[in-house]
This record gives sequence, C-alpha cells and structure tokens, in this order.
Amino acid sequence: MKTLSLKEWPCRARISRWSALLLIVTGMQLVLVPWLQATTTEQPDTTQRKITDSGITTAVEDGLIYEKGVFPNYLDVNTSQGIVTLSGSGDNLLFKERAVKIAQSIRGVRGVIDRITVTPVSRPDEDIRKDILTALLQDSATESYQVAISVQDAVATLTGTVGSYAEKQLAAMIAKGVKGIKAVSNDVTINYLEKRTDPEIAADVRDRLQWDIWLNGDRINASVKDGNVKVAGTVGSGISESRASEDAWVNGVKSVDESGIKIDPWASSEARRKLKYAIKSDSEIKKAVQDSLRLDPRVSAFSPDVIVDEGAVFLDGTVGNLKAKTAAEQDAKNIVSVWQVNNFLKVRPKEQPTDEEMAKQMKAALYWDPLMESSTVDVAVTNGVAYLSGTVDESFQTLEAQDVASRIKGVLLVRNRLKAEPDVSFSYYATPYDSYAQWPYYNEVPYYQSGILEPQSYLSDEQIKKNIERAFFWSPFVDSDDIKVTVNGGVATLTGTVGTWIGWWEASKDVHKSGAGEVLNRVTVKKGAWWW
Repeated sequence: MKTLSLKEWPCRARISRWSALLLIVTGMQLVLVPWLQATTTEQPDTTQRKITDSGITTAVEDGLIYEKGVFPNYLDVNTSQGIVTLSGSGDNLLFKERAVKIAQSIRGVRGVIDRITVTPVSRPDEDIRKDILTALLQDSATESYQVAISVQDAVATLTGTVGSYAEKQLAAMIAKGVKGIKAVSNDVTINYLEKRTDPEIAADVRDRLQWDIWLNGDRINASVKDGNVKVAGTVGSGISESRASEDAWVNGVKSVDESGIKIDPWASSEARRKLKYAIKSDSEIKKAVQDSLRLDPRVSAFSPDVIVDEGAVFLDGTVGNLKAKTAAEQDAKNIVSVWQVNNFLKVRPKEQPTDEEMAKQMKAALYWDPLMESSTVDVAVTNGVAYLSGTVDESFQTLEAQDVASRIKGVLLVRNRLKAEPDVSFSYYATPYDSYAQWPYYNEVPYYQSGILEPQSYLSDEQIKKNIERAFFWSPFVDSDDIKVTVNGGVATLTGTVGTWIGWWEASKDVHKSGAGEVLNRVTVKKGAWWW
C-alpha cells in the first residue's frame, strides 16, 4: 500500500470529502424526488387555488344543484367582494331559507343578500290560519304553546308567550311549513320562568359555543350585560356565524348582538390545528349532552338518561313521541368529542290516540306541507306503527314524509315504503331537513338523494379526483389534510381520520356529487378528538 506524504494528504482529503458530499446529495435526490412526486400527486393542489368571486358563484350554484328542496333553475347567483346576492323566486319559505343557508355554507362567503321572492300557491287566509293552528296543536312539542295566529295576504303573524327562544323558533318553523304562506312575522314574546344573573347566562353561552361541533375550533367569546349578549370573534363561514348567534340564546337572554363576529375562511383551519389533540373527559361530555337536551323543546320534558363511555353516548329512558327520540340522538351528535350515539330511548305516549285519528292527522300534515307538493302518499296506521307507501317526485320527500309522520302524537315507529320517481336520476349525499333545524341538521341515518339530471359524460379518474378536491376546498367543514382520496375505475375511496361527524358527512356529500360511480367512505371518526 502506498503511503501518502504530508503534502498529498490535505488534497486527497478534500477530494474525498467532496466525493462523499456528492454521493450524499445524489442519494438524497434518489430518495426525495420520488417522495416529492408522490406527495404532489396524492395531495390536493389547494396552494394554487384562490377564493374569487367567480369561484364562489360557481360553488354556490353547484351547492344549489345538489341540495334537496331547492330548484336552482329559478335562482340567480351573483358575488361581489365575497357578498353573495340571491335573486329569483320560489313557491315556499323553506325553499328560500334553504337557498340562503347553502350560500352561507360556502368558503369565502362573507354575507348573503336575500332577494328571493316567495310566490306560494293561492289559498284563503282563513284556511292557512286554521292549518297553522292545527299543526301547532298536533305537534307534541307545541300543543301547549299559548300562541295566536292571524293571516293577512298570506303573511302569518304569531303572537303570545312561550318559555324560551327555542320554543319561539319552533313555533315559527311549524308555521313556515304550511302551504300558502308567503312570510311569517314572529311577534311571540319569551316569558322566562326564572330570573338569571349575567354570570349565569355568560357561563351557559360559553358552554354552548365551546361544545357546538359547528363552531369547533372557531375563536368566539361572549359578554353579557343586563341579559343582553354580545358575541364577538372570528368564524370560518356564514353557517358558523348563524350557529354562534343561535347558541347565545340561552335561558334568560333578552337580546343577542352578533355584529362583532367576523368571517375568515381560514379561521377554523388555523384554530383546529391548535386544538387537534385536545380531548374532553366523559364527565364533561355527559354534562354537555344533558345541557343540550334540556335546551331542546322537543326533548326537555322527558329528561333522558345519558351515559358516556370513552366518547360513546348511550341514551336510555322514555320519551313521549318518536320525534323526541330522533331529536335527542341528533342533539348528542352535535356535541364535540362524541363519536358514537346509541339510542335506546323508548317511545311511551301518555295518551295513545286511535290508529284512525293518527292516520287522519298524518294525511292533513302531509297535505299542507309545501315540500310534499305533487306527491302521492298513502298512509296507514296499525297499533301505533305508521306505514307510508306511494310515489314522490324526489327521494328527499321520502325523508320529509317520515319526519312528518314522526311528529304525530302516538306514532311509535314509521315504516317508510315510499318510492321516488323518475327512474333516471343521479345520486348524491344530502342532509335531511328537519322541522326544527339550525341548518345543516343531519338525520341520525345518512341517506342518498336522487334528482333529475341529463346523463353525464364519462369522467376519468383524474377528473373525478379533481372534482372532489375542488369540492373539499369550498367546504369550510372539510380539512383535506385529514382525508386522502383515491379514485380507481370510477370508484372513489376516502381514508383518514376526522374529529366529528361533520367532516365525515360533508366529505361524503362532496364526493357523491363529483361524478364518481361508487363511493367508499372509510374515514373514521376519532374517539375523543376535537377537530373536524
């Protein structure tokens, strides 16, 4: 072996170091380039996508097409500096309110100007008044309300007193669900049973804001003076702004000022990242569920038993009607950290009407429901079990009919055998509409909705994936970092972990309207997590 001299050693050493460095760099390229390429192809390209007025308009119109109970052919959408203007006409108030909520649910929308006119079917004012009054009396939750109804030129005015803001809103919602109504003026006053201090009110408001999954991660605070609440902070969407305002109406509140709430389309994402590993205890979850049930006028009279085991909620006991059972389950699902709800509630009416009486009331309720227009529903009740059969124009009406049946006093179970027409349809995930809902309000069982659409042209897997990524971008409730999308042969597969049911539901809805022939949602809801 040749021995190097002292003069040769530094030179050779430098060459060796450079050679080693070159090998390291080359090796890093071999490792990093494929990894970077894989990352680029697998992750949604949201860095180059920006929120623009034209993009918002397209996203709103897309949402109007795929949501139930809304007919986009009659609506025009314009956006200026994030403010969406909806104009056009509809034949019922539920159509109008649904369209506004859809616009509020799009990322980047800072406000919605509602210029939709309602032109309902022509009915005598007295017939409308009688139907609203009957609807309130037939509903188990509102039958005892001291509310008077007057109708003039298809505008209903509600007066009287109730015990909470939620009861006031429920009375108005039932009135809006009667065919022929053009507008509802809710002049009902709230007469609280007890006087509450500002600190008590403030504590309740903070709890509701903290535990509402639609506000999960948003930065909101509230102050109270003489029963008047001011809500301020930053939220990620118009829907979250509405939820914050509604949540502030706890018992004892005289007014709510939400003018301090600002909308930042990325606010929720930033806040969620900070809260990503926050976990709530079972005792905290239990108290939050119990508080939510007490504030729901459909459930508050029955005090269901609540057990929580590692984030899974078990509801037990008895309720007086079927609607109370389904509402209690949804209340639990709307609580942060709840990943599963087991509903063991039993329906035990205090008084059981005859099957004939229930069938008669159900037929009347279906008749005056504007969402059931042109449907043919046959009703039969046997031993408290309601059987629905016949045909409807759109499949969302099958769920609407089921909801109507569940609100009839004495109904223990609904067997829904309705069929939707026509056979040529597209399918997508939708959110059931509830009679008392701070939209979106998801049903306890997800379902698919069909509607008329021309046959779609063939979409490649890459096009389907881009459609999904675009839909994820415009939804303020989906974080694409948590969900991986793969498309193979027209079949879209979702994997990943989300923190509440919102991310799961919204992701499913977005994928079903992407053009995929089949969707496999394998996203899991993490136990105890506190993010979407």
